[in-house]
Amino acid sequence: MYRCIKLTGSVCLAAAMGLAAAGITVMGAVSDRAEGKAEETEGTELPVIMYHGVTCDSGLAGEYTVTKKELEGDIERLLALGYTPVTCEEAADYVLRGGELPQKPVVLSFDDGCFNNLMYVYPMLEKYDIKGVFAVTGKWTELAAAEEFPDPRYSYMDADDIRTLVMSGRCEIAAHGYDMHVLGERRGMLPKEGESDEDYRREVWGDLSAVKKLIVACGQEEVTTLAYPYGFYEERTEEYSEQSGFEVTLSCEEGTNRLIKGDSGCLRCMKRYNRASGRDVISIISEQT
Repeated sequence: MYRCIKLTGSVCLAAAMGLAAAGITVMGAVSDRAEGKAEETEGTELPVIMYHGVTCDSGLAGEYTVTKKELEGDIERLLALGYTPVTCEEAADYVLRGGELPQKPVVLSFDDGCFNNLMYVYPMLEKYDIKGVFAVTGKWTELAAAEEFPDPRYSYMDADDIRTLVMSGRCEIAAHGYDMHVLGERRGMLPKEGESDEDYRREVWGDLSAVKKLIVACGQEEVTTLAYPYGFYEERTEEYSEQSGFEVTLSCEEGTNRLIKGDSGCLRCMKRYNRASGRDVISIISEQT
């Protein structure tokens, strides 16, 4: 099952899934601008690690699920290396509003709003007094409310669970779309074949408005970070998400970001390292920063 599609350069690997044949151009124009800025020596480097599910059963670990032991090992190594986990909101404050960041910031991001994030990740954030970013999908959150006994293997957080994270003061809730985490006629937040600009804009704005409303109802005052479902985006997606008030967008392209004060472009389509089980992402990050 696809959870995230990594971008290569400025072209999404979605093309390999037949989008190119459908005449859809997938672009990463803003990400390219961030790459150009990364060549400069000014600014602050910001690696972002992308997690999904967390399990206590090593037999369930894989490309998009790590064990609880692996996650805790990552946190301990990052702290030992001098990294401080921050939120995407703090990164935006640094770039746009003159805020400050620690000397070696890192973002721990968790996609999909898995119930096991509440069970295993949240207590770990409290234990080590650190922060995390959780990207939730609106439709899945609403459907989770009907589960009387959520299962950490496959369930998602409901609104009360998300409210618990928000009230902790150490968790930023990001949008992961409302009902666009799909692989069908529409793939993620990409336009459908033949969809007009007007219809596409209306669909994206409506989806983002719905997920924002849900997150605000869970107690977070503003929703300014968007993690693209499957990493799919194109130039118009970026335009519409920015118009919708999202200051930070997260892609699935890998690499370390460089934040430049006053340059909002470095917050767009930010790169993330996928933490697959058994993959030593921390060594990769420490070599890049």
